[in-house]
Amino acid sequence: MTEAAAAASGQWLPGDRLPDVRLRSADGGSRTLHAEFAGAPLWLATPVDEADARALPPPPPGVVALVVGEVAPVAAPAPWLPVSADPRWCAGLGHGLLWQVDPNLRLQGSHTLPIVAALAPPAPPAESPIGLIAPVLQVPGVFEPALCAALIRHLEIDCGGGDVSAVMVVEDGQQRLQVDPSIKQRREVIPRDPELDARMHERLMRRALPEIARVFNFEVKRRDPFKLLAYPQDAGYFRAHRDNETPDVAHRRFALSVNLNHGDYEGGEFRYPEFGLQRFSPATGTALVFSCSMLHEVLPVVRGTRYAMTTFLA
Repeated sequence: MTEAAAAASGQWLPGDRLPDVRLRSADGGSRTLHAEFAGAPLWLATPVDEADARALPPPPPGVVALVVGEVAPVAAPAPWLPVSADPRWCAGLGHGLLWQVDPNLRLQGSHTLPIVAALAPPAPPAESPIGLIAPVLQVPGVFEPALCAALIRHLEIDCGGGDVSAVMVVEDGQQRLQVDPSIKQRREVIPRDPELDARMHERLMRRALPEIARVFNFEVKRRDPFKLLAYPQDAGYFRAHRDNETPDVAHRRFALSVNLNHGDYEGGEFRYPEFGLQRFSPATGTALVFSCSMLHEVLPVVRGTRYAMTTFLA
């Protein structure tokens, strides 16, 4: 990037991660940058006038393109999305620039508008162990196979298969649960057997929490109730989300998930799109631990039923 462009961008330079901001569209709708636009390559344009906006180049396939200003620049051609943002945030981006941003919302570089030459397409996300890897912890053998099998039986037999999972929504300041297949599909239940609950708690205290303290330097003081989960074939998934974004779960720091039947299903892997396309499918009884602020998804199950236990730590 040229010195002039660096000066125009103010305090933000390539390598910086963009701070979150509320983006408002011309129709009055709003969304936040981190909640809605992480996990895929992004172009951010800040045209100084309508001529620059109309001349914006088409983004490559798979790239989301936002044209940003203190007032939404509506002259930009589709598929550019015009949004407005806080003036201080816009000043950090600078004016008359097109920024290329990676899936983790880190600035890669800027180009002065109008663009007179084709821009290089974004580098493909890392899919192999050589490259970017999500900062997750795997703790083998937290639950023994007999306990895993007992938890599956408890979910399917004692708890009647569980209930359809709902999501928390906030409307007019009120929180309520609703089923939304566009976000997730699975069955779930809080265990009803105190002995099984105590066995799970004891295994976490002995095997998982010491590793969390050692690796993340975090002492767990609080745990959400355990949940048993079933992700059925062709109807089991959880789209990309974070685990601490609504007021009822803002206390969460780490998510912990234990696979209960690895090898009995296909699909259902964890993926962290801010950190590439690598998939995680822990062995039976292994705990997967990660920050609740990380964007993550459970991919669709294409054969069998994936069973898991999950909880959240604070």
